[in-house]
Amino acid sequence: MRHNYLFTAIGLTFVYWILDSSIHWYIYGEELEVIPHEPNELWMRGMIAGLLILFGAYADYQTKRLIDKEEEKRRIFRATVFSTQHILNNLLNQLILFQLEMDKSDAFSDEIKNLYRDTLQAGKQQVIKLSAVDEITEESIKNTIESE
Repeated sequence: MRHNYLFTAIGLTFVYWILDSSIHWYIYGEELEVIPHEPNELWMRGMIAGLLILFGAYADYQTKRLIDKEEEKRRIFRATVFSTQHILNNLLNQLILFQLEMDKSDAFSDEIKNLYRDTLQAGKQQVIKLSAVDEITEESIKNTIESE
């Protein structure tokens, strides 16, 4: 999403300039001058027009900085989730190996084996949910994990 406040400010400056000329012509009965001949009037309009344009440029700059920060936060989050997912996948694979050995052994009850499988599956699902988070806020991340 691209914001062009500078172009909006230039448009508003143009409208302001024409409106100010029209007010001088209509209300004060002066000659209609788009570019005033009086230096004081030209200076005041120019100052206001310049401030409007500068504000538009400043708004564009600040908006770009905020968007860049959000994008950086999103990239860092994705890299963190990817790295965490890689580590957890390695751990889950080792736990599956343990499960295979556990299934061969009679040392664990069926209840414990089922609890182990359920816990393993829940861990996989949480990693999948976390990697699918689109809105990167503390609340949305917590809600993803706490929904279990």
